[in-house]
Formats: sequence, structure tokens, C-alpha cells
Amino acid sequence: MSSGERAGVPIETPSVLAELELSEISEALTPGGVRLLSAGFPAGRHDEVWRTLLRAHPGNGWYPVLGPDADHAVRRAGNYWPELQGPAVLPRALAVDPGERMDLLRRSHLEWLEMEAGLDDTDEYDPEVVARRLDEVAGPAPERRAVTGPYPPDSVLLVPAAAGYEVPILVPGLIQPPNWFGAQWHPDLSPEDHSAVLRHWHRRYGAELYYTGGNELELAVFRPPATRLEVARCAIEQMIYCDDLTQKVGDVEGVARKQAGGHHWSFWWD
Repeated sequence: MSSGERAGVPIETPSVLAELELSEISEALTPGGVRLLSAGFPAGRHDEVWRTLLRAHPGNGWYPVLGPDADHAVRRAGNYWPELQGPAVLPRALAVDPGERMDLLRRSHLEWLEMEAGLDDTDEYDPEVVARRLDEVAGPAPERRAVTGPYPPDSVLLVPAAAGYEVPILVPGLIQPPNWFGAQWHPDLSPEDHSAVLRHWHRRYGAELYYTGGNELELAVFRPPATRLEVARCAIEQMIYCDDLTQKVGDVEGVARKQAGGHHWSFWWD
């Protein structure tokens, strides 16, 4: 592998940074050997910056994530062993079937609801039942955000990744919920889980990693579900992935009505 490539992805500093007139460009190296770049910009330009960089991504190999800078991302990655992150572990993570992993998370979450929370009626997690409660879907849901820290972001992180769903493996800790209501089927959310869920939604709905704030996550969604059944199924998956949506959006039906059909999904772990 040449010094100008990492895992087959070009790592030259992208010219689009100069074209966007971004400032405070910095560089750092993760424990897993991933070179990161970050840049600052005036408040309010975040969506323009992210979308411009995303359009440039196929040509330069740098995937944009709003929020963290390079130094912060390296510190978060430092919470994980070097041998458990970076390009060397990507093949194992990408070998995971996203649909099967989502089903595993579902079984674990339902077990927790039944055994720990004392819930014996899981109709709320039946997409057919939820779909019958919804009105006809009439366009995307309104944009919502569940962030609790300062917003909007004024920096963007660039990761040499083929897609956004690789970022949790290359730079673990950017999505790091302090707890997750799993059970014996699957007790923890790992970087591999985050990658699989993002890959599942990327394939099905065109979801792209947009912003991370540690325990906060935002996705931009280019093909949101458009039928009641798909909205219901998606809302159930979102609740399985992030049960703390109950504190910000509501129950599964609330997620279906307020978020799942939209172009922007927001998650927050307490």
C-alpha cells in the first residue's frame, strides 16, 4: 500500500476544503492508524458544508461528519484497543449481515421489555399493528432534532471511508451511548452494531451519517419510507436501536408520526 492510500482510499487533502474556504484545518492519527482531517466554518453553514463535501466524497474518498474535530475524534477512539479499530477490522465488520444484526437487536430488546420492564404486550413492535394506527402517509415528517448540546455544529470531520457506515469501525467512540437496554441475546451496542444498523438503513432508505455528538447522532435520509407499513417498520427499528427516543419523541407510534418518514433522523442516548 502506498503512502498516499489507506485501505484503497485516497487520503490526499481534498481541494474542496479550499473551495469552501474552510478554516482551522487540522490533522490527527487514530490509534488504529486512520488519518483524520477536520475544519471549521461559520455557524449556520453546516448543512451547505456537509452536502458539498458529501457530493465530493466519491471523487476524493473523504466522508464528512459534522460535529467533532480531529483531536476530539482521536481521543474518543483512544477508548478502544488499537487492534479493534481501523482498516484492519473493516472486513470482519462488513461481513455482518445488517438485517440479521437488526433482528438480533430486536430479539434482545423485546426480551428486555418482557423480562426487565414487565411488558407482556409487544403489539407496539408489530409493524402491521402500528401501521393500522397511522393515517395515510402524506409526505415526509417534519425535521426534528434531539441534541442537547450546542447546535448547530461549526466543524466537520473528514474520514477516509468508502461510506458513512464504515466510520464507527474506523473511528470508534464517535457514536458511544452510555447505556442500551439489551438483554442476554445482545447485552451491548458495539461499533460493529452501529455500523450494521447504519448500513441497513443506508441500503433501505439512503440514510447517511450526518452529525455525531458522543451520545447524540443525526442521519440525513434521502429515501425515507413512504408507506404506512414501511414507516411503521422503520419506527420500530429506530426504537429498538435507541430506546431513549421515548424521552424525546414518544412511543413507537410517535416515532412513526414524527420522525421515521422524514429526511432527518435524530437519536439521543441518556
